[in-house]
Amino acid sequence: MKGADYIAETLARHGVKDVFLITGGACAFMVDAISRHAAMRYFCFQHEQAAAMAADAVWRVDGSMGATMATSGPGATNLLTGIACSYFDSIPSIHITGQVNLGETKAYGGAKVRQAGFQETKIVEMARPITKYATQVHDAESLRREMAKALYIANSGRKGPVLIDVPMDVQQIDVGDTIEMADGLKAREPSSDGAVEQAIDKLGAVLKGGQRPLVLFGAGVGLAGAEKALSGWLQRYDVPFVASWNGLTYFDHGMPNYLGQIGVYGNRGANFVLQNADVLVVLGSRLDNRQRSGNAKNFAPAAKVLVIDIDAEELRKYATDGYATTELDLKELPKVLDKVEPPRSSNAWREYVGEMKSRFFGRDISTAANAHQTMSPYGAVQKINGMIERDAIVVADCGANLCWVYQIFHRTNQVLMTAGGHSPMGYSIPAAIGAAIRAPERQVVCFIGDGGFQINLQELQTIRQYNLNITIVVMNNHGYGIIKQFQDSYLGSRYEASGKGYGMPDLAKLSKAYGLDYVSIDKVEDIDPRLFVKNGARLVDLQLHPHTLIEPRLEMGRPINDQSPYADRAEFAANNRFVPFENVAPPR
Repeated sequence: MKGADYIAETLARHGVKDVFLITGGACAFMVDAISRHAAMRYFCFQHEQAAAMAADAVWRVDGSMGATMATSGPGATNLLTGIACSYFDSIPSIHITGQVNLGETKAYGGAKVRQAGFQETKIVEMARPITKYATQVHDAESLRREMAKALYIANSGRKGPVLIDVPMDVQQIDVGDTIEMADGLKAREPSSDGAVEQAIDKLGAVLKGGQRPLVLFGAGVGLAGAEKALSGWLQRYDVPFVASWNGLTYFDHGMPNYLGQIGVYGNRGANFVLQNADVLVVLGSRLDNRQRSGNAKNFAPAAKVLVIDIDAEELRKYATDGYATTELDLKELPKVLDKVEPPRSSNAWREYVGEMKSRFFGRDISTAANAHQTMSPYGAVQKINGMIERDAIVVADCGANLCWVYQIFHRTNQVLMTAGGHSPMGYSIPAAIGAAIRAPERQVVCFIGDGGFQINLQELQTIRQYNLNITIVVMNNHGYGIIKQFQDSYLGSRYEASGKGYGMPDLAKLSKAYGLDYVSIDKVEDIDPRLFVKNGARLVDLQLHPHTLIEPRLEMGRPINDQSPYADRAEFAANNRFVPFENVAPPR
């Protein structure tokens, strides 16, 4: 085989069926090889960023690896934003870039020129901080070795993206017909027995004697395939639990002991329960500042905290917080849970947890929409939630629309996804494309704001070109609403670059140009189930007031249980039944 054929065959043998790409001179041999491989397909995007975001979605849909291919220079650098989405959310994907001939990189007698070959760019050095592994291959031996190594690294430990840069002459050399497989490297993984025993001991110790236990269900549990075991354990022992945003796609939100997602934009009741717990077990969550707030000392102040995670570097950051930690590949979590029986929580705690859930879980709390007599985004999401199929794929973007969806969506068996860590505007359209390509038989619903919509609107052509079944729901607040809300809090409501200077096209005309059905809706009752049937693509333009708020929302300097709109101080004190927050300053 030639190098390009070897790449296609290796990807196919590792379960990669679809490659998302834009062609170019430096990758043309590899694209041609993909086209000639009987088990593979390629899909043409309009921007490499979108191709990488679509590849990110593939694993989230069905656990298979997404792949991209791009040319050198701008083609490769355009991938970086999408690669970062996979890196921060621990999603395995492989990105293969073409590069100029090796001989061109050695031009000018070794002088350190900025660029030798046309469109030559050192993509490996650029990608290295946002990949688990990035390398350039130089000959047949390194191509065989590095393909297997990269695929192994992407799928082992804390998963993530990898990148291989392939010069054009390496794509054309003879490499033989023996395929090196990543399984050979997986066989060398060390035994985890010691880590399992340590986790059993630490989990049993932290739960012992606790009267007010709580579990935080993080995405790492699902990434490791341990979500069913954890859900069963939580139900069996009726342990109350909350979730991180990226963890929301891994369990049924109808579980009686589930209280909601936590954090800056979290559920009020879930935040109150967490702040009043005396034991908090964190499973597969990195507790970033959108969960703990900017002041981690105010997080779970009375609780013994145990964090179980695969990443030793993430665990190191808790050294100054006094948290107990244990490093564990969470695929081993079922072995731990089988050996640990938590004590029954106190009757007072059970009563309190039930009250917080009854008062705050699943509520449409849009006071701003009510005040303006306009559509509530929460009501709109709830209605759509009730219309779509149980196995639908739901993708949210970033900013206000993401908050509205994740604050109120009630997941049964749907895939619920977003690029939680990197959270770029424009993610959800290409991610929905990746989902629709991977699962053409399922409903795909894409939520996005009017601002984010314009970042990757060119991909409407990809949707049209492949006749994909996607309903795009634009939550149209006519500006960058999440930034306006920030400006209301801290910048005297001066809407610089969020309202002032902001503009958008006529979405009806734009939809027509791309051949998509279009409907504008300004009342929740007018949302129709026929908009979500699987018969092509359409754009649903939900008209919201420009000052529709995210509610609740944490402001800077406050603990996560004191969100805006602020509760009366007497009510705030009453909701903190077990842990008084006496030093919290009154809201401004």
